[in-house]
Amino acid sequence: MSQATETKPGADNREAAAGGGLPDVVVIGAQKCGTSALHSYLAKHPETSMSQPKELDFFIASKNWDKGLDWYRGHFDPAARLRGESSPNYTADPVLPGVPERMAKLLPDAKLIFMARDPIDRARAQWIHNYSNRVQDKALARAVLEDDEYVARSSYHHQLSLFCEHYPLERVLVLEQDELLHDREATLRRVFAFLGLRDDFWHPSYGRKRHETQKRRRKTAIGLAAERRLPKRWWRKVRFSRPFSTPFEHSELDDATRAELADRLRDDANRFRELTGKPFATWSV
Repeated sequence: MSQATETKPGADNREAAAGGGLPDVVVIGAQKCGTSALHSYLAKHPETSMSQPKELDFFIASKNWDKGLDWYRGHFDPAARLRGESSPNYTADPVLPGVPERMAKLLPDAKLIFMARDPIDRARAQWIHNYSNRVQDKALARAVLEDDEYVARSSYHHQLSLFCEHYPLERVLVLEQDELLHDREATLRRVFAFLGLRDDFWHPSYGRKRHETQKRRRKTAIGLAAERRLPKRWWRKVRFSRPFSTPFEHSELDDATRAELADRLRDDANRFRELTGKPFATWSV
């Protein structure tokens, strides 16, 4: 990891960025749309250096922005042909604002990947994620209607249009989660080609399915403490067992809540279709 003199992000860091070790691609979201799978697939490609951890959250003022440019650059191999990171929190405006402006100043030539899925199903998956991590205690229906973040993160047109104020649409690849799930080889070829990578590469792990949401259990207080203290590889071995977590019901949305969410999200979903030229024909909104 680079130990160079700290360079704080500021109004113009293009000269500092020219030193190398900064991302060429950023997977900007959306949360619970397959970004973890895509990040892992990209990391297996021999021409890439994908960040570890996956979510650096660097361009978020309330998270890691103040850690500075050298902290960020230290997560990437400067010798790699392509470097990247994946932070779904970058598309959570207005809860986490200002990301596109900061990113465009530091990474003006980056390519972006935005993943989407049925907006209502995404909100439910986010609740499962939040509830399992003990950052949400409300029941599903109450949470998705009362907490602005659920609708905000599912408002794909709003989120992507903020980036399009700084990046031309031809430098943004929009994927639907189902494309990666059900047509993986062709979809990865398209991703690799978009990034200028060898598009005939295939890794054995690409054939495995990832269903982490279905395995989610709610962390206990002991689990929260263990996750902070244990090495990551050890935590992964025990996280689905007692006393670190307990099973919980992965609730379904009732018809009334689905209808209310659809009313709130319909206009944005239609504008997203117009922006991307993609029909998203299977969506419920």
